[in-house]
Amino acid sequence: MEWLDLQNPRPRSEPLQYVPVVWPTSALLPLPDNLLPDTPPFASVVESRRTRYSFTALPDEQLAALMNLTCRVKATLAGPLSFPQSYRPAPSAGAIHPIHVVLHRPGDDDLYRYDPNEHGLLQLNTSLDVTTLRATMHEVIDAPNATLLLFVAEPDMTASKYENATSLVWRDAGVLLGIFSMAAEALSLSFSPMGVTGEPWASRLVPGAPLFGVGAAMVGGRS
Repeated sequence: MEWLDLQNPRPRSEPLQYVPVVWPTSALLPLPDNLLPDTPPFASVVESRRTRYSFTALPDEQLAALMNLTCRVKATLAGPLSFPQSYRPAPSAGAIHPIHVVLHRPGDDDLYRYDPNEHGLLQLNTSLDVTTLRATMHEVIDAPNATLLLFVAEPDMTASKYENATSLVWRDAGVLLGIFSMAAEALSLSFSPMGVTGEPWASRLVPGAPLFGVGAAMVGGRS
């Protein structure tokens, strides 16, 4: 194996100006905003967590709870960057959170991006072939009843604050995947990370935009 040296990140003396990608979306579909269900103690969740390959459909209430425990914005920061920083359940270098979560639900003709500020799903206006995307992912994990999660990075967000930012983006993606795994277990959901980046599909979601796939997973109820 050839090891790729990503070099040590360090904060820039002055942040770069960066305008985040504007996603072509339709109206927001709000997710339920009820109180979270009771969950087991953290130690029990750690002991019981497993990658699970048997999925049932994921109701909106469980999807809402999962997103609330993983990437919903809890507070925003007025920092020195040209876009808002935020506190969320998953840690992120510089509180930047450059990883977008794009979902495909079984039987749906559309893709959705989770809006962490509004806690809802934004339907994507994209020419991406959803049927082909889904079929390709089923070659890795055959899970027709699961909801597909794509982790889509916008690296220039992190690079606006840090030099040599690439490893920070990948670490953000890994942390987020781990948070999803633990949250899914706490909610008694089946969750399976996938050994793919989500390319070439992720970078085709918004033509010309600096977006890249950094992971994928399947999630659903337990049968």
